[in-house]
Amino acid sequence: MQYLIGVDGGGSGCRVILTSIQGETLAKAEGGPANIETSFKTARENIIDACKKAFKNAKISENNFNNSFAILGLAGSNLGNYAAQLSDKLPFARNKILNDGEITLEGAIGPVDGCIGALGTGSVFVGRKNGITKLTGGWGFNLGDDGSGAKLGKELMRLSIRCHDGLKEHTDLTIEFLKKFNNNIKSIVEITKSFKPKDYAYFAPEIFTAMDNHDSNAKKIIESEVILIEQSLMASGFSEQNAFCLIGGLGKLFLPFLSDKFINTCKPPKGNALQGAIAIAKREFF
Repeated sequence: MQYLIGVDGGGSGCRVILTSIQGETLAKAEGGPANIETSFKTARENIIDACKKAFKNAKISENNFNNSFAILGLAGSNLGNYAAQLSDKLPFARNKILNDGEITLEGAIGPVDGCIGALGTGSVFVGRKNGITKLTGGWGFNLGDDGSGAKLGKELMRLSIRCHDGLKEHTDLTIEFLKKFNNNIKSIVEITKSFKPKDYAYFAPEIFTAMDNHDSNAKKIIESEVILIEQSLMASGFSEQNAFCLIGGLGKLFLPFLSDKFINTCKPPKGNALQGAIAIAKREFF
């Protein structure tokens, strides 16, 4: 028997779905982070382990890797040569690695023209016009990830330190943040030496909570990211006449702060990234 596997892998974890070749769900599973740009070896191990869990959950032998056809939507796959390297090291009969934004686009709007903004630990903006998919952003934490949790968390840290140094005025947001580290900047510097994007992203929800309380520093952080989010959506092909979704853990938090044309056009996603991966797998392999 042959199977389809969809993998949605990002900086905070990976999710797997195992289906029949008709797309009937047999099992799902979750695993550790799977950003192949930031942690290649660990990502590969986490992906394979999560697939093994899916086989186990379906009561199917993991020896069926070689009977399985996989679409993997992975953060970091658009960078370097990581996707090609990983593809050669996977046990599936056949596999294709895409950016995680591409399977998210497929799941969210189906095979039609439109665009999405996916805002989670990282971020990517994906559009499709006349069947051609375009990625905007998705360049990783060091140089990209506008509107992401990781960038928000880091900006909160930077702003808090500037307030501590007297460059900016403190608000409750920055005061409370520094209290977590006993107002010890040296401690923050040391701790963040080992931070991964998900560690910075941990602090992002605090900014939106402060925004609800009209905190001026939260407003500065959010508004600066909103500008970049809107520019990225336009660059990816946003049109009020086409499908549009803003998704990911931060999507619903950012949406109220966007311009009316984005708010009015935004619709709930039709499906999730795993469903998108399986839809692509059916077209790609059968």
